[in-house]
Amino acid sequence: MKYTKHLAIFLLVIGLLIPVGQSLLFAGITGKISGVVTDAETGQALPGANVLVDGTSLGAATDLEGYYTILNIPPGVYSIKVSMMGYTPVIIDNIRIRMDLTTNIDASLNSTVLETGESVTIVAQRELVQMDMTGSLSAVGADEIQDLPVNSVNQVLQLQAGVTQSNGEIHIRGGRGGEVAFWVDGVSTTDVYSGSMGVTVENSAVEELQVVSGTFNAEYGQAMSGIINIITKEGGEKWKGQLEGYVGDYISNGDEFAVLKEVQKVYDPSTGQAIDGIGIYENPLKKFNPNYNGEYTLSGPIPFTNNNLTLFTTGRYTSTEGHVYGRRWFTAQGLPGDSSLVPLSPYERYSWQGKLTYKLTSNIKLGYNVFWNRYNQDRINYVANNNNYRYNPDGLPKQSGGGTTHIFSFNHVLSPTTFYEVRVNHFYNEFERKLYDDPEATPDYYVVVAADEENGLPAETIYLTTEEGKTAFQEIKATRDWNIYVDPDGPLGYMSPDSLSAPTSYSYYNVGTYNDCQFRSTAYWVAKLDLTSQVARNHQVKTGMEYRTYQLIYDDYTLRPKQNETASGDAYPFQSVVPSKDNYYRDYYDQKPWDFSAYFQDKMEFHDIIMNIGLRFDYFDANASAFTDPEDPSIYNPFKDEHIYKNWVEAPVDLSPTELIEYKAGFDEYTPEERKAFMWKKVDAKYKVSPRLGLAYPITDKGVIHFSYGHFFQIPEFQYLYQNCGYKLSAGGGSFVFGNPDLSPQKTVQYEIGLQQQISDNVGVDVTVFYRDVRDWVGTSARVETVVPSVMYSQYVNKDYENVRGITFKLDRKYANNFSASVDYTFQVAEGTYTSPIDAFNSEVGNSEPRLNLIAMGFDQRHTANASFVSRFGKYTFSFIGRIWSGHPYTPTFAEGASVGGAALTGLKTNSENLPIQKNLDLYIKRRFNLDKIDLTLFMNVYNVFDFRDETSVYSDTGSASYTTSPGSDEPYNENRIGTVEAWVTRPDWYTTPRQVQAGIQIGF
Repeated sequence: MKYTKHLAIFLLVIGLLIPVGQSLLFAGITGKISGVVTDAETGQALPGANVLVDGTSLGAATDLEGYYTILNIPPGVYSIKVSMMGYTPVIIDNIRIRMDLTTNIDASLNSTVLETGESVTIVAQRELVQMDMTGSLSAVGADEIQDLPVNSVNQVLQLQAGVTQSNGEIHIRGGRGGEVAFWVDGVSTTDVYSGSMGVTVENSAVEELQVVSGTFNAEYGQAMSGIINIITKEGGEKWKGQLEGYVGDYISNGDEFAVLKEVQKVYDPSTGQAIDGIGIYENPLKKFNPNYNGEYTLSGPIPFTNNNLTLFTTGRYTSTEGHVYGRRWFTAQGLPGDSSLVPLSPYERYSWQGKLTYKLTSNIKLGYNVFWNRYNQDRINYVANNNNYRYNPDGLPKQSGGGTTHIFSFNHVLSPTTFYEVRVNHFYNEFERKLYDDPEATPDYYVVVAADEENGLPAETIYLTTEEGKTAFQEIKATRDWNIYVDPDGPLGYMSPDSLSAPTSYSYYNVGTYNDCQFRSTAYWVAKLDLTSQVARNHQVKTGMEYRTYQLIYDDYTLRPKQNETASGDAYPFQSVVPSKDNYYRDYYDQKPWDFSAYFQDKMEFHDIIMNIGLRFDYFDANASAFTDPEDPSIYNPFKDEHIYKNWVEAPVDLSPTELIEYKAGFDEYTPEERKAFMWKKVDAKYKVSPRLGLAYPITDKGVIHFSYGHFFQIPEFQYLYQNCGYKLSAGGGSFVFGNPDLSPQKTVQYEIGLQQQISDNVGVDVTVFYRDVRDWVGTSARVETVVPSVMYSQYVNKDYENVRGITFKLDRKYANNFSASVDYTFQVAEGTYTSPIDAFNSEVGNSEPRLNLIAMGFDQRHTANASFVSRFGKYTFSFIGRIWSGHPYTPTFAEGASVGGAALTGLKTNSENLPIQKNLDLYIKRRFNLDKIDLTLFMNVYNVFDFRDETSVYSDTGSASYTTSPGSDEPYNENRIGTVEAWVTRPDWYTTPRQVQAGIQIGF
């Protein structure tokens, strides 16, 4: 009955946590300890010795050879106690357990008997060489993260060898951004639409972060270039808590971030005409533009549960204005603004996590973990033509999103050598981008009608906010001169897309709104079973299966003009309306694919070799349809008569156009739903088998060589399967891109060989050479002509290719003599056909020939070096992170007016130049104060200490972000220009983030 009460409390607390979310995959998340216990004097094995993990119910007894194995240990730092009757017990502290890896701890017991209750304590040293690591991985623990100048998981990831970032996407070993799988507590938390991480995990919640950049075991799937695995903390036996807050600001004198304050005209003294405009600038970064952060963590045992039920919870709020500013010279409706400075990329985020762990019995553990996050951006500065909105900032759309993930787990130990885990997960993530909440929001207008002196009609003003005014306007607009204006006292609303244009060349917008709207949500349920058994001393077998079912909702449209009920169909002034779902201006779908996978792997650990051998099976059903007639794919607007009319019979050839119309009117038309039955067909499910092999060969007790090989398959991001899956076309012509639910899995074959070697008591080195062969990458087909020659389309297909080869070098110094340090360097070459799946389509539309050679990928980063240093002196901690990396490739163009001869006919090679080298140095300093039972810490973060302003984008004709040959220096002055040519050329978003200083306080107990 005692467990019934505890279980009731567990379910009650879950009931309190679940309402935080809106709705409800797992891999190996534990490690193991093994070793040999011997007599300290004789060296003989001690059978029957007890080895217990402190603070847990985990333990084992040694066998006849003194060997023991303890499975199912969550990542973290532990102590073990080794005891045997007649021997002095030994306690070994500071043992770091890594997920999926074995920590070897041997113990020698002394037969000398101490007083009752006494024991010998030994502090374990961190191993610099992981003997059973058969593929490249790097792991960072909670204690390491807390001493570095990082405030997000993303910043931690960028410090790992082989990991790079481009345009907000994480790349591992030269793969595309969507090739990385993100796991939290053994569950895949990847947003399958975009391939990004769908769950926000704060640094304070991370127990261990592991990046698998080499070949990974068979239990991991749906990834081609790497796995990012995060294990979150659990509550302990004592209550602990911490409050943290900081405030920061950008501190930089960079002229690149200045904003125009005014434009002073220069006049010709002889004519009095304006001949030039000189910009007067203001640097917003010299003002106080704070960013804020507030965070808490709390963990401990739930009362009245005898420490069997524990809680860990954390929450965070952060906000920043960003470092790129504009000025409100104009409103989106073209009215005069208040000229105030406006951040163009403000951002605020909320996150919350609650984790319950319940030890039902000594062999059964239940878990429930919930994540909730939300972010808001009042305007976003990376939409099309974003630079043009700088002085019309309210025309930029806002963006928001977030989600909830619920993870339930059941861990049952069947015996000291066997346990299984059942996990159920519900993932939900959503994204929305729009300018106004009401898609039909329209400003009020009034019309000033000129006087008609010939007919004796006076000037008048007509307000179009009433039906009478609209009627009066319709009656006179064809007979009198008039001008229409936005009512400054009226509501905000969308403007005609025709208004979104600069008044002259090299000018900013002075009116206009962003009229595209998008909403998407990704949800999936997962059920997973894993069984792990140490079937023999040298064999750890793991097998499992997983089932996922998804729901993907996507709605993307461009607002269209609402047609007035007039003979001419005029829609003036502009009134926006959401296009219908069958309109090609709108892409809407609600798709429900599903998949199943199973795996088997055996980890064989011998004295001379360690092997990981596995096999994985994946099955995927897109649960969607593809068209049957390539010449006429659309069920909404078909071109062939037999697809339009029921029981169609070809018309006689001698009919006139009028007679043909009358002939067709005699047939009934199919509905779109009826056409689906014969114009579309369901695509076949896809399945693949993936073999995996990893070997680790110890060459000494301080060195090991590893080799790994594997096949990795991944269903493409769902956007490429379902984009415009209604196959909608415009009879007026144009080129379109369709998704393809019949895409095959993308494939990577990966090889690597490496060496780990301890070269001194505190320093170890790791060198790895790797090669990746990527086939069936998603690209686009050549354009296909329909029955109407001017209407063409492309479709995503498996045709692109890439290969990546490289080497990583890591030097690691563990903490000793008051400091630790690490350095890593990666050289890699990522070459392929096209960087992005859409590139082939864009190239063909630009009349370029299909690419037949390999080029550097746009995210190829040839050289990357990271260094970190942590030092502690008393109550002071000092650390820094330094990074330097080569710039990404770009395609150069000829400077305006350059003499190029015949080369002009062929252009310059794609991605044949590189951006300048980029670098960064971040600093962290903290000072601890012990106040009775309270720990007080003051800290400071300084990002980009030296305020480097490296170029992240450049003008293709000059290779610089600061100038271009178009426009030239002789660009004529135009008084209608908003801003100046000089200001228009300057791009503050093309430079690295300026120096930022944060100062804060932590209070803990």
